[in-house]
Amino acid sequence: MWIPYAVVGALLQAVSAAIKKKSLKKAGMNNVIGFISFLIAGILFGVTYGLTMGTFWPAELSARFWEGMTANVALNIVGIWFMYRALDSAEFNYLMPFMTLTSLTIILPPIFLLGEIPSVTSLLGIILVVVGALVMNYVSKKKVFSEAEAQQRKDNLKGALYFIATAICFTFTPTTAKIAIQESSVLFTSFMAHILISFGFLAMLLIFREGQRMKAMLGQEESRPFLYGLLLAGVVIAVENGSINLALDIAPVAYVMALKRLMPLFAFLIGYFYFKERTHLLRKSIATALMVAGTMVITIFK
Repeated sequence: MWIPYAVVGALLQAVSAAIKKKSLKKAGMNNVIGFISFLIAGILFGVTYGLTMGTFWPAELSARFWEGMTANVALNIVGIWFMYRALDSAEFNYLMPFMTLTSLTIILPPIFLLGEIPSVTSLLGIILVVVGALVMNYVSKKKVFSEAEAQQRKDNLKGALYFIATAICFTFTPTTAKIAIQESSVLFTSFMAHILISFGFLAMLLIFREGQRMKAMLGQEESRPFLYGLLLAGVVIAVENGSINLALDIAPVAYVMALKRLMPLFAFLIGYFYFKERTHLLRKSIATALMVAGTMVITIFK
C-alpha cells in the first residue's frame, strides 16, 4: 500500500523542482518562492487537518515531537536554500541525480567515525554511485568547449556542490519527520512543518530586505504567471510531502527512501521533454541509472 505513495512522492519531487527552476528565472526571488510555496502547502495541510479532526491543534504534544519538528524544519530550510542556489546554476537533468548522494551520507559517517565496515552489497552500492558521478562529469581530454559550454560546465559543477549540501540535509529529514509523525499524525506534522518552513523563508526575506521586491512583484500584471507557478508549486509540494509522510507512517524509512530515489529518473525525462536539455544524453542516462541503482542497493541492504 505504501509503494504508490513513495513513487508519487518521487515523481512530484521532480515536478516541484522543475516548477521552482522555472520560477527561479526571475532573479532574486529565492526566499519569496520558498515563503509563498511552502505557506500554500502548509495552509492546504492545515485545512485538511482541521476538516478531518475538527480542530487545528491536538490536545497534547510531547517534547519529542518538538525535537523532531525543530530538527526537521531547520534541516529543510537549509537544504531547500542550497537547492534553490543549485537550481539557479545547473542543468536540471545534470543536477537531480546528485540527490542520490544522500545514500552515501547514510553509510559513510559510521565508517569513519565508528569504524563500522559496510556489507559487500553496500560497498557495491557506493561504487555504483561514485562511478555514476564520475560518468556524469566525464569529459574527453580532446574535447574543446565553446565559451557557452565552458560556462555551463562551470555552472553545473557549482550547482552540484550546492546540491551536495542539500543531499546531506535531506539525509536526516525523513527520520526527523518520522519522529514527529509517531508523536502526532501525518497531517498535523505536515501542516506544522510547512508553515514553519515558510516562516523561516519569511525571516530570511525580511533579513535581506526583499519585502519591497515582493510587494512590487505582486503588483505587476506581468508577474501573474510567476504567481500561478508558485500556487502550483505549493499544491505539488503538499501532495508530494503528504504522499511521502503517508508512506513513512506505514513502512520503514529505508524502503520509502529507496523508492523516493527514483526521482532522478523522472527528472531526466522532465529535463529532456520540458527544459529541452538534450546534450550528452547517453552519458547522463547511464550516470543517472548507475546512481539510482547504487542508492537503492545502499538504502535497502545497508
